[in-house]
Amino acid sequence: MHNEIPASTSDISVDWLNERLADDSDVGTIVGMEREPLGVGVGILGELARLKLTYASGHSGPATLIAKCQSAFPENIALSQAMGFYVREINFYNQIASQVTMRVPHCYAADMAPGGVPFVLLLEEVTEARMVDQLDGASRADCERVIESMSTLHARFWESDELYALDWLPPMNNDLYKGAAAIQAALWDGFVARWDGRLPGRVLECMPEITSRYGQLLDWWADQGNATFTHTDCRADNYLFGGSAGDGVTTVLDFQLCTRHVGVWDIANFLGASITTENRRAWEDDLVRGYHAQLLAKGVGADYTFERCWRDYRYCLLQQAWALTVIADLDPGNERGRALLDAMTMRPFQAVEDLQSWENLDELI
Repeated sequence: MHNEIPASTSDISVDWLNERLADDSDVGTIVGMEREPLGVGVGILGELARLKLTYASGHSGPATLIAKCQSAFPENIALSQAMGFYVREINFYNQIASQVTMRVPHCYAADMAPGGVPFVLLLEEVTEARMVDQLDGASRADCERVIESMSTLHARFWESDELYALDWLPPMNNDLYKGAAAIQAALWDGFVARWDGRLPGRVLECMPEITSRYGQLLDWWADQGNATFTHTDCRADNYLFGGSAGDGVTTVLDFQLCTRHVGVWDIANFLGASITTENRRAWEDDLVRGYHAQLLAKGVGADYTFERCWRDYRYCLLQQAWALTVIADLDPGNERGRALLDAMTMRPFQAVEDLQSWENLDELI
């Protein structure tokens, strides 16, 4: 049967596309397709391909689609199933994408089998868009565009009944995330051996204390309230600026890691790693204030004060630095990958040092 969910992008055929998209009035009859793999050797959790489409005479539709399927590697599929990564993204496009005013790619199909695999996404390709080189870092204007998109998402779901009804959206204090403490403890000595002398010493000193009570930290976050729908993977690679979406439009990508958490996590995630340390120091106070003001303007209660928002921002940076100790020594594959991973590690650690985010650590754990 053509409507079976493809296990890889190479399993997508013209017949399958026509059957799956038969009810979509924006897509005519397809008579030809070329598949172009994307991100070969880069994708970890999923496989991407560009589908170049040819239509029957008198028919029209998008010239290209982006197809996303499960990873080609069994161990990555197992991890994604255990963590619910595929389930989250499919449910986002089926349930949430049409309810938010931030720009995401138009979804033509989002299907999955029970348990999340196999799955398939067919998404709009935003062409001629600009992406930020994470090594160079985002500009201030780009930061403001990201904050506008995230504040729109966060305000929409802030402490709402609808948020808590999303049973597929895990809270930050779920059991699997708590299990990261054991992984971090096993990797800690190797991390210190590589990074000692390159990262702020005081920040390194507090990491074992966080590890020993990491579950308590995650429960502390949940107890604080002010939860919302968070993207949770806010880095430069997941934003497209302009292009076919329109001048000045920001398109947000990749919702496999979305969670229920405090919204400023996304802001800390972006400012902590996707801009240079010098620019973060110069801009972060204004940018976080701007984020908080947008929340209030979009309906978040005034009881979420700027002081609370700033405290949460500092603590999010601390937890994000801790989380990087689990992945910072992965093999990045090439010199540029190494430079990216180093920047993504060093920048948040320096942010924690600059803001002394370890202060009042007993409040968290």
